Parts: sequence; structure tokens; C-alpha cells
Amino acid sequence: MIRPVLYVDLPGIIYAIDHRARSRQHELANFVCWLEPVENALPPPPILRHILPLHPAARTWICEDHWRLLGFAQVLERPSHTTWELSYLASMAQANLASEDILAALLDYTLEMAAMHGILRVFAKVEDDIPELEMFHRSGFQRYARELTYVYDPQQSDAPGSLPLHEPDLPSLRRWNRHHVWGLYQLYRAVTPQRVLTAELLENSEEYARLQVGSLRPSVFSQGSENYVCDVGVRIGAWVRLYRGNGSKPHRIALIVHPEHTDLAEPLLRFAIRRLLAADVRRIYCLVREYDSFVITALRNSGFEQASTKVLLVRHVALLATRQSTVPLLEQRAVYGLKGLGTVNSRQKIMR
Repeated sequence: MIRPVLYVDLPGIIYAIDHRARSRQHELANFVCWLEPVENALPPPPILRHILPLHPAARTWICEDHWRLLGFAQVLERPSHTTWELSYLASMAQANLASEDILAALLDYTLEMAAMHGILRVFAKVEDDIPELEMFHRSGFQRYARELTYVYDPQQSDAPGSLPLHEPDLPSLRRWNRHHVWGLYQLYRAVTPQRVLTAELLENSEEYARLQVGSLRPSVFSQGSENYVCDVGVRIGAWVRLYRGNGSKPHRIALIVHPEHTDLAEPLLRFAIRRLLAADVRRIYCLVREYDSFVITALRNSGFEQASTKVLLVRHVALLATRQSTVPLLEQRAVYGLKGLGTVNSRQKIMR
């Protein structure tokens, strides 16, 4: 049986326990999708939605058999409220059913719930070349890009991109401002291939800015992150976001550079490294897509090393028809393709 659970981060708790268990050669669950702490960059919901989660930003479902947990799935709602991100999908170890059957049932149920809630697209990230990738293809998911994870370890003194002794020269560097929303969206369109634009369908500049920058107004939730742009006059040449890690979480850098201003990539990375390590010395992560070749080159030249590769998938969802009604045809003559039907006042059934 698959059912929803209360508004708690049950998958995150199990993932943390499993992560610790694996360090002791034990396995609690088989995670196909999971949300690393460094990937949780979506803006948090308003405080009222924490108190009264009538439309929660996260939805969780569990698969169980006689109160025994077999697996679970969780989705995060993106700012547009029409797309979901599959943040967790896992089956428990030692389950009495095949892992693939549990995962497939949870995935199909998630897609059914997406249709019922008016969701248009469901996104997922899975590791490249895992067997479960075929399951996503059977459920209608399509691959549109790969995402690479690069890591900078400041403890490696022999890293070629060790901390520079001087500040990089970036006269065009500016603090993020709300009036940069349109320029950031144009920067995204300039660097992104058409197949990815078609898959993501981010056609609203404010929606994209909320997805990347977070809240467009200063708030307590934006503390710990900084946004900068390189304003080159006619356009935004580059954008960088710095996330300061806390607890066990590492730092993170997000970077987009215009193809005509690739020389900004390495100075921006040096600026970001200096600023993050000045606050706290810990590892720095950067997630970059495979088509950002000049950003990848800048990361390698700055001492970052590739740690993993994930496939980006999207499933376009058709809304379920829940109500039947009739509307009059605009033309009195209706051609049905059958003999004997003439000029009549016809009514046609539609589903909406």
C-alpha cells in the first residue's frame, strides 16, 4: 500500500542514517534519487506554510506492507507551483518484495499524484549508467542533460588552484539587485542549448530568478548566501552565487558565464574561493552542466576535481480529466465522416 505521510522530512532522516550505516559497511536503503545537502538550494516556503502546510513544498509517500516500510518517495515543489523535483526515491533493504517493483510502484504513484495536483513537469536526477535508469525511461522520463559535481578541497596544498595571494580584477562585479532579473534570464538563454530550454520551459524571468537566486527580497532565509553579477553594460556577463556551509554542509558555488565573456570564469571562481574560505575553511562544491565547457575548464584550472555525474530527466505530465460537459459547435454543419448526417444543431462532448 502507498500512502502519504505527515509533513516531516522522513526521507532525509533515513538518508542520514543510511549514510552513517554505509560508513560501517551496512546498508539501510537503496537510494535511486537523493538530495545532497549541497543541492538543497530551493528557497524555503513562507513561515505560514511551515505552520499550516495546506500546500506543502514537500510531499512524501511511503510504500508499506502490514506497517513494514518498503520504500518511499518525496518531491519538492518549485517556485512556479507547476513543477516537482523528485528529491528522494528509495527502497528499503531486506524488503520482502523486489526493489525494482517497489521503486516502479512509487514512481508511477508519484506521476499520478502530479496529474491530480495540476503539475505539468516532474524532474529527476539519477546517477549515470545505473540499472534503474531504464525504469525511468519506461515511465516516460526523457534525458536532456548531464550535471557534473566538482569539488575543491582546500586541505590539498598541491592543488593547482590554491588560494591566490591577490584579489582578482573584476571592475564589472556588482551585488545582485532585483533589476538584474531580466538580465539573468537572458544569460540563461544564451548559454543553454535548445533541447534543455524545451525540456525545462522556464519562460518567466522571475520564476527563473527565484529558482537560482532564491527570494527576490532580502530575508532571514537568504543569510549565508550571496549573489553577484558582472554587468558589462549591454548584458550580464556572468552570475555567481555563494552558499556558506554550516554544520556538516560544505560550501557551494553556482556559476553561469556568457559565451562571449568566458574570461570572467576564472577570476570569478578565485573571488568566490577567497570569500568562502575567509569565512570558514571547508570543501567547496560546484554543480555544472556538461555543455558549460568553459566553466568546466575554469573549475579544473582552479583546483576543482570531478566527483560524480548525474543524468537530468524530465517527465511531461498530462492533466487528468475529472469533469465532463458539452459545448455547442461553432458551425451548424458537423462533418463526422459518416453518411446520412446533414445540417443539424449538434453538441460535442469534451473533457476538461
